[in-house]
Amino acid sequence: MEITIYKPLSPLLKAYIDCFYILTRQPEELPNTYLTFPSMHHIVCLYADAVTEINNELISIHHESNGILQSRIVGKFSKAVCARYEGPISEITTLFKPLAVNAFLPSPLKDFVNEHFSVFNPYPDFLPAMRKIQDIPILSEKVEAMEAYWISKYQGFQHPFLPSILDEMTNSEAQERSITAICKSNAISRQTLYQHFDRYLCKTPSEFRKIIRFRRAINTHRLDIDQHSLTTLSLLADYFDQSHMIRDFKELTGYTPKYFFNRISHLGDGSVNWLFL
Repeated sequence: MEITIYKPLSPLLKAYIDCFYILTRQPEELPNTYLTFPSMHHIVCLYADAVTEINNELISIHHESNGILQSRIVGKFSKAVCARYEGPISEITTLFKPLAVNAFLPSPLKDFVNEHFSVFNPYPDFLPAMRKIQDIPILSEKVEAMEAYWISKYQGFQHPFLPSILDEMTNSEAQERSITAICKSNAISRQTLYQHFDRYLCKTPSEFRKIIRFRRAINTHRLDIDQHSLTTLSLLADYFDQSHMIRDFKELTGYTPKYFFNRISHLGDGSVNWLFL
C-alpha cells in the first residue's frame, strides 16, 4: 500500500483543506488493516472499482471491477474505527479543516452525514466529475483537477460565532474556558451552541474539545525531540493531569497513551495517523 500526500496549491484552498492523499494498492498485496481515530477533519473519500461495507466498527473496502465510484464522508465517529483494504485499490481523499467543508456545500454538513461513514453526493455533477478525476493517470494532475472542482463549488461560510469559538478552542496558547463561559461571552445558550455544533460539525462541543486535546497530544509527541514524560505531555496537550489523558485515550482509542504512541504510524507530514494491526 502506497500513500502520497499533497498540500493544496491554491491560496484559497489552503485556508480550507489540510491536504489530499492518494492511496494505491496492487493486486498482489496482502490485506491491510488499521485503526483510524477521531479527528477535527471532515474527510471525503473516493474509491474506484471498490465495494465498501460497514459492520459495527469495521469498514471493509475491497476491489470489484464494477465501474462504480464510491464516495463517503468521514468525521462523525467518536472512537476508533477499524478499516480493512483487500485487493487493488485506488482512493483519493480530501481532508477538510474544521468547519471548512461547509464552505463547499449547498446546505449545512449535517444534511450529508447520518453515520460515521456516510454516502456523500452533494451535487448532481459530483460523482461524474469525480469519476473523470479518478481516471486521470498522473497523480499530480489528478490532484490539480480535484482542486479545480472544489474551487468551482466554493461559496464561503459565514457564521456569527462558530469560527471565533473554534479559534479559541484550538488555540494552545489560550486559557481553556468552560462551555458555560464560552456561551456567556457569545451571548448564546448552551442549547444554541450544541445545535450549531451538531449542524455544522456533527459533534458536540465537549466531543470536539476532547478530540482537540487528543490530536494535540499526538502532534506534540510526534515532534517531541526532548522525549517528555507522559505527565509533561499531558500538561502540554492541555489535559488536567496524566490520569485525564489516560482516560480520554482509552475512550477514543481503546489503548493507554504508552501503548498507543509505541504503535502509531504518522504518514506524510503527520496529517494522517493510523495504527496498523
